Amino acid sequence: MADDKQLGNYRFLIEIEGVNAGYFKSMSGLASKQDMIEYRFGGDRSIRRKPGRISFTNLVLEMGYTVETALFDWRKEVGEGDYEKRDGSVIILDHDGSEQVRYNFYKAWPVSWEAPALVAGAGETAVEKLELAVEWVELG
Repeated sequence: MADDKQLGNYRFLIEIEGVNAGYFKSMSGLASKQDMIEYRFGGDRSIRRKPGRISFTNLVLEMGYTVETALFDWRKEVGEGDYEKRDGSVIILDHDGSEQVRYNFYKAWPVSWEAPALVAGAGETAVEKLELAVEWVELG
Protein backbone atom coordinates (compact mmCIF):
# COMPACT_ATOMS: atom_id res chain seq x y z
CA MET A 1 0.00 0.00 0.00
CA ALA A 2 1.33 3.42 -0.95
CA ASP A 3 2.20 5.92 1.77
CA ASP A 4 -0.51 8.58 1.47
CA LYS A 5 0.68 10.89 4.23
CA GLN A 6 -0.14 14.51 3.62
CA LEU A 7 2.66 17.06 3.56
CA GLY A 8 2.64 20.59 4.88
CA ASN A 9 3.35 23.56 2.66
CA TYR A 10 5.72 25.22 5.10
CA ARG A 11 8.96 23.25 4.67
CA PHE A 12 10.57 23.43 1.28
CA LEU A 13 13.73 24.54 -0.40
CA ILE A 14 14.78 25.65 -3.84
CA GLU A 15 17.94 24.38 -5.50
CA ILE A 16 19.42 25.95 -8.63
CA GLU A 17 22.17 24.02 -10.36
CA GLY A 18 22.27 21.65 -7.36
CA VAL A 19 22.97 24.41 -4.81
CA ASN A 20 20.52 25.63 -2.14
CA ALA A 21 19.39 29.01 -3.50
CA GLY A 22 18.36 30.46 -0.15
CA TYR A 23 15.62 30.37 2.42
CA PHE A 24 12.33 31.18 0.77
CA LYS A 25 9.18 32.51 2.39
CA SER A 26 6.96 31.29 -0.43
CA MET A 27 6.96 29.73 -3.88
CA SER A 28 4.04 29.74 -6.30
CA GLY A 29 3.41 29.04 -9.96
CA LEU A 30 4.40 25.39 -10.19
CA ALA A 31 1.76 24.57 -12.81
CA SER A 32 1.30 23.48 -16.40
CA LYS A 33 -1.39 23.87 -19.00
CA GLN A 34 -1.97 22.05 -22.24
CA ASP A 35 -3.53 23.72 -25.25
CA MET A 36 -6.61 22.11 -26.74
CA ILE A 37 -6.79 21.80 -30.51
CA GLU A 38 -10.30 21.67 -31.97
CA TYR A 39 -10.93 20.15 -35.41
CA ARG A 40 -13.63 18.53 -37.53
CA PHE A 41 -13.67 15.77 -40.10
CA GLY A 42 -15.61 16.56 -43.26
CA GLY A 43 -19.32 16.75 -42.46
CA ASP A 44 -18.95 16.12 -38.70
CA ARG A 45 -21.57 17.94 -36.70
CA SER A 46 -19.48 17.84 -33.57
CA ILE A 47 -16.09 19.29 -32.84
CA ARG A 48 -13.32 16.89 -31.92
CA ARG A 49 -10.50 17.80 -29.59
CA LYS A 50 -6.94 16.67 -29.12
CA PRO A 51 -4.08 17.75 -26.86
CA GLY A 52 -1.73 20.45 -28.08
CA ARG A 53 1.40 22.08 -26.68
CA ILE A 54 2.21 22.18 -22.98
CA SER A 55 3.31 25.39 -21.29
CA PHE A 56 4.45 26.05 -17.74
CA THR A 57 3.69 29.10 -15.65
CA ASN A 58 6.44 31.21 -14.12
CA LEU A 59 7.70 30.35 -10.66
CA VAL A 60 7.43 33.23 -8.20
CA LEU A 61 9.88 33.02 -5.31
CA GLU A 62 9.72 35.24 -2.24
CA MET A 63 12.55 35.27 0.25
CA GLY A 64 13.73 37.24 3.23
CA TYR A 65 16.03 40.00 2.00
CA THR A 66 19.71 39.36 2.73
CA VAL A 67 23.05 40.74 1.60
CA GLU A 68 23.48 37.66 -0.66
CA THR A 69 23.23 38.87 -4.26
CA ALA A 70 23.52 35.68 -6.37
CA LEU A 71 19.90 35.71 -7.59
CA PHE A 72 19.93 39.47 -8.24
CA ASP A 73 23.24 39.10 -10.10
CA TRP A 74 21.76 36.33 -12.29
CA ARG A 75 18.81 38.62 -13.15
CA LYS A 76 21.21 41.47 -13.94
CA GLU A 77 23.33 39.23 -16.20
CA VAL A 78 20.27 38.12 -18.18
CA GLY A 79 19.18 41.76 -18.52
CA GLU A 80 22.62 42.61 -19.92
CA GLY A 81 22.39 39.86 -22.56
CA ASP A 82 24.11 36.95 -20.81
CA TYR A 83 21.23 34.57 -21.44
CA GLU A 84 22.20 31.76 -19.09
CA LYS A 85 19.38 29.29 -18.39
CA ARG A 86 19.67 27.09 -15.32
CA ASP A 87 18.03 23.93 -14.03
CA GLY A 88 16.73 23.57 -10.51
CA SER A 89 14.35 21.88 -8.12
CA VAL A 90 11.55 22.65 -5.72
CA ILE A 91 11.91 20.19 -2.85
CA ILE A 92 9.11 19.59 -0.35
CA LEU A 93 10.37 18.44 3.04
CA ASP A 94 8.74 16.44 5.81
CA HIS A 95 8.43 17.83 9.35
CA ASP A 96 11.85 16.37 10.18
CA GLY A 97 13.53 17.98 7.16
CA SER A 98 13.77 14.86 4.99
CA GLU A 99 13.04 15.16 1.29
CA GLN A 100 9.59 13.88 0.35
CA VAL A 101 8.83 15.28 -3.12
CA ARG A 102 11.04 16.88 -5.76
CA TYR A 103 9.88 18.86 -8.77
CA ASN A 104 12.70 19.49 -11.24
CA PHE A 105 12.48 22.53 -13.50
CA TYR A 106 14.59 23.04 -16.60
CA LYS A 107 16.00 25.97 -18.59
CA ALA A 108 14.89 28.63 -16.12
CA TRP A 109 15.86 32.28 -16.27
CA PRO A 110 14.82 35.27 -14.18
CA VAL A 111 12.06 37.30 -15.80
CA SER A 112 11.78 39.86 -13.01
CA TRP A 113 13.18 40.82 -9.64
CA GLU A 114 11.51 43.05 -7.08
CA ALA A 115 13.19 44.73 -4.13
CA PRO A 116 11.41 44.59 -0.78
CA ALA A 117 8.77 47.14 0.12
CA LEU A 118 10.07 49.19 3.04
CA VAL A 119 7.82 50.54 5.79
CA ALA A 120 9.35 52.39 8.73
CA GLY A 121 8.20 50.98 12.06
CA ALA A 122 6.53 47.89 10.57
CA GLY A 123 8.84 45.36 12.25
CA GLU A 124 8.39 42.76 9.49
CA THR A 125 11.03 40.95 7.51
CA ALA A 126 11.92 42.62 4.21
CA VAL A 127 10.96 40.29 1.33
CA GLU A 128 12.33 40.29 -2.21
CA LYS A 129 10.67 38.54 -5.17
CA LEU A 130 12.17 36.71 -8.11
CA GLU A 131 10.12 35.37 -11.02
CA LEU A 132 11.56 32.56 -13.13
CA ALA A 133 10.39 31.49 -16.56
CA VAL A 134 10.74 27.72 -16.97
CA GLU A 135 10.55 25.57 -20.08
CA TRP A 136 9.71 22.21 -18.48
CA VAL A 137 8.81 20.74 -15.10
CA GLU A 138 8.74 17.10 -14.06
CA LEU A 139 8.20 15.15 -10.87
CA GLY A 140 11.61 13.86 -9.98
